[in-house]
Amino acid sequence: MKIIRPLVFMLSFLTLTLSYSQQKEVKLQQFNNFTAQFEVPAGKTWVIEKIFSNFTSDVTLNSDGSISTGAIRIFIKTLNGDIKTDWQGNRFGPQVFQSNNTSATISFPITLPALTKFSLVIVEGDPGKCKAYSGSGYISYTEISNK
Repeated sequence: MKIIRPLVFMLSFLTLTLSYSQQKEVKLQQFNNFTAQFEVPAGKTWVIEKIFSNFTSDVTLNSDGSISTGAIRIFIKTLNGDIKTDWQGNRFGPQVFQSNNTSATISFPITLPALTKFSLVIVEGDPGKCKAYSGSGYISYTEISNK
């Protein structure tokens, strides 16, 4: 019992010290297909909470009076130089956002270590019949100092 109390105190102090030594900054960054290239800075970790865009890309009134909408999708295009998505070549990697079916995406949060490079691509429509989206998306993340 005499050993356990100091050990618990020491672990509590260590945990408290670690939590105060890390600096965290929450960020929201807008991007489009021309600016969707990211790199986690040296000495930092990114915890991506969400990636999102508009709910719909195209609203069409059908002849029967119903409305059809187009889906916006965001895919990981490259990860550390490895091509994951080439939508023009009909190759689709991890999907991080789909406007009309949010359960069809990979789970968040995504934790990325220092110097990780990645890019995203935003398309509208279904795979195999999609085109580049001219709008923008958003990435919400926490940047943590690795000190």
